[in-house]
Amino acid sequence: MLMDGSSVDDNSFVLNAFKCFGISRLSVGKVEVLEGSMERKHLVITCTLTVNNQEISTHGLMDCGATGIAFMDQDFARHHHMQLVELKFIRQVEVIDGRPIDSGDITHIATVGVRFPDHNGWLPMCVTKLGDHPIVLQILWLRLHDAAIQFASNIATFGSQYCIIHCYVAPVTVHGITEEPPEPDYPSSKGIFPLQI
Repeated sequence: MLMDGSSVDDNSFVLNAFKCFGISRLSVGKVEVLEGSMERKHLVITCTLTVNNQEISTHGLMDCGATGIAFMDQDFARHHHMQLVELKFIRQVEVIDGRPIDSGDITHIATVGVRFPDHNGWLPMCVTKLGDHPIVLQILWLRLHDAAIQFASNIATFGSQYCIIHCYVAPVTVHGITEEPPEPDYPSSKGIFPLQI
């Protein structure tokens, strides 16, 4: 039960999250912004993904303008040999103005373990072409955890009743990275790679 009296069922949360997808234009590629002070001021956190019993240190964009649970870059997924599951129904992704995203529909997901300081959990991520960030944590995930984001301080605090019951016993504060994340060092490719079994 959440603080507002409502309850969250993990299974229905995941199913409802796949009904509609959207992603803000700032998280899918380089955007020319007229005001130089707005350039690259995103909340990006370091995290560790667990895939096939291997830990991968990376970073993720916290995007409160993107609907759904989470996205993973397809080249990142290929480079790290993620096991993909094909969706029964293709999902269209729209950018902020309602146009379909240039990288195409969502056809696969990858479920990975996600860890950042004192937080562990499994997270299904929609695989698509993202651009600068290997993963994007979206609004439904942020809402589920009821993250308190302080944009001016570049921090997020996870201390909701849901987090205390499912993730950890005390509130956790995560600081955004202050330096530009490194450019991806894996080769780019077109389309989703073949399903791994």
